[in-house]
Amino acid sequence: MKHFLTRFTPLLLAAAGLLTSCTKELDTYYTEVGPQFPTVLNNSNFTPATKYAVGEIVPLELNFAAQTAPVREILVLQKIEPSPDSVVVQTIPYQPAFSRLKRADTLVVRYVVPPAANKAQIRVDVRVVSQNGQSRTRSAFFRVAEATPTIRINRATNVTAPAAGPVVAGDVVRYNLTLNVNGVTAATTTTPATSILYKDLDSLVTYVKVGAAAERRLLRQRLPVVGAQTGAATTLDVDATIPAGSAGQAVTFRFEAKVRTPARTASATADALTPAPPTALAAARALTLTYAGTTGGDQAALDLTTFTTVPAAGPAGTKDVAITNTASNAVRLQALNPTTGTPAPTPTRFVRLTTGGAAAYTSATLNSIRQTFLTAPTANQVTTLDNVVVGDVVIARVRGLDQYAIFTVTGINRTSATDVAVTLAVKAL
Repeated sequence: MKHFLTRFTPLLLAAAGLLTSCTKELDTYYTEVGPQFPTVLNNSNFTPATKYAVGEIVPLELNFAAQTAPVREILVLQKIEPSPDSVVVQTIPYQPAFSRLKRADTLVVRYVVPPAANKAQIRVDVRVVSQNGQSRTRSAFFRVAEATPTIRINRATNVTAPAAGPVVAGDVVRYNLTLNVNGVTAATTTTPATSILYKDLDSLVTYVKVGAAAERRLLRQRLPVVGAQTGAATTLDVDATIPAGSAGQAVTFRFEAKVRTPARTASATADALTPAPPTALAAARALTLTYAGTTGGDQAALDLTTFTTVPAAGPAGTKDVAITNTASNAVRLQALNPTTGTPAPTPTRFVRLTTGGAAAYTSATLNSIRQTFLTAPTANQVTTLDNVVVGDVVIARVRGLDQYAIFTVTGINRTSATDVAVTLAVKAL
């Protein structure tokens, strides 16, 4: 042991000297300056949105815990891109305001967004300064967005009438609109300079004015109908129905896009339309289809362009409506027009009215039955009608043309297990 101590004593003394030296250096270069920093709770509501418009108020909330030294003031600084410097924009003397809900002193800084370029990033520093000179800073970042939306009418299409046909009451005119042209809903340093950062769109309101009457709201829709709202460029279709009783008067539609915060609107007015009177149908024609034997015979099919029956050996292309089945005490009506060829032919299709059929038949015009057919879901436009009964009202579009008929079943006379006669009252041009 003596040998060990003798051998390593110089090393131990040297180490002790180094420790003493380090202690002296620490004492020389590090001295305590004042008490602790201000205490700002981490659960402060200090997360603003990602974009604000010029003039909009950004609420920034601070929650304070008990302090080792009283808070003297709160400084609000801003740095606006591309400037490298921050400037003080507000000095708030500290005043305690205890919140029972949050169990802490609370301060809400109401920062007003200054004029700045679109898409510019703003950093807001809220600096809490104690009387001991120490401070603590919370920072928020967001970009400057355009508050007022834009709206443009691209085109108008009558979806319930031919392109060259007149507009009448009840027609549906589809307006194609673009909102916030060149708009984006978020921006980064790589966003193109031509893009415009917009506040989120809230809704689109359609107004209509007929003649000298006051403008009224026709419909309101959320933007988008479902999903997260956005300020990006949006193209959409709006279906506007020409009001009843508007024939001969100017009908004007106006579209208004809305932003909720801050409240801003933009509107665009479509060219006026002057609806024509509807086209009347000829008086009802009473037609009878007769199914005989096992194949139907020569009186089971009807040509809706000539309103005459088509014999069994006649061309299938003219068999617009035919009895094709009478089994189980039920009657089936079906279009027998071919569906294959070059070009592919379009068969006659039917829409059976499940509600309001009698009234629709009584007041039918070419325009009303065309409108009803074209606005019906595609799944309801069929070539086969099963279980036909007396009172059924059916609209037919003949062979895909702008030619329509409406008929009601006025009688079903069964003379045997297979033979049946079906009487129709058909209205068409």
